[in-house]
Amino acid sequence: MSSGGRRDDWLSERQTEGVELSFRVRRWLVRKTTAYQRLELAETEDLGRVLALDGKIMLSERDEAFYHEMLVHPALLAHPEPRKVLIVGGGDGGTMREVLRHPTVEEVCLVEIDGEVIAAAKEHLPSVHRGSFSDPRARVEIAPGEEFIAEHPGEFDAVIVDSTDPVGPGAALFTEGFFRGAREALAPGGVFAMQAGTPFYWGEELAGILMKVRRFFPCVRLYLGHVPVYPSGMWAYVIASERDLTAEGENFDGRFRERGLETVYFTPALGRAAFVLPRFVEEIVDRALRAQPA
Repeated sequence: MSSGGRRDDWLSERQTEGVELSFRVRRWLVRKTTAYQRLELAETEDLGRVLALDGKIMLSERDEAFYHEMLVHPALLAHPEPRKVLIVGGGDGGTMREVLRHPTVEEVCLVEIDGEVIAAAKEHLPSVHRGSFSDPRARVEIAPGEEFIAEHPGEFDAVIVDSTDPVGPGAALFTEGFFRGAREALAPGGVFAMQAGTPFYWGEELAGILMKVRRFFPCVRLYLGHVPVYPSGMWAYVIASERDLTAEGENFDGRFRERGLETVYFTPALGRAAFVLPRFVEEIVDRALRAQPA
């Protein structure tokens, strides 16, 4: 490693078999194995505090808003009046923070399988959750997301999945059964959104996600954002609904102003532009959407 640091002074993610990204650590805040996964939280040299689960970077303080804003705001701005929102995963509180910026929201339910992630975030990541856990509109459930969602049909105006990669405890959130449950959990006109990895390294996995989601939602769209600490920096998101969302970008400006949103990364113009895809990503989407649902 550079700068003469010991191996223990670095937090590293193996992004592929041939690519690794490492962060020089000033001090470790948490290093433990929970009932579900390996939890690490470190103060780093350049990116502030960094959270990793099972060796995969979940966020850095420096760029977490890039991810959380792009996951939340296209979905909630695509809904004329989101009042009740479900977040599956997102134990760091960043997604909940962004949901609560929308004044129409009366209740947000965060369902996280691993309570120790929430405890670590509450103690060490106040810049991320910014008190969202104590907001009177917020409630937290410690439960598997796939089980919780199946018990709440028709309740939510938006379901947002802020998951880990499709391995370990996150694998259940990428199954057809989960997507069916998400569709059934939405109220009429509701919107589903999820993070879907990088098309640069994981194109086939992304195509598989799109094909599964399409089995349950007639309108499925992919958009992109930039998150420097994630593999390749190019990150994909899926938004879906029973209704056509194609023209909803025209409502972004008005709703953004009406709701008084303040952001670091997202703008209405950027939100619309995010649906304009590079050619190689268009090909992934075309291949997925041409496939006939079983």
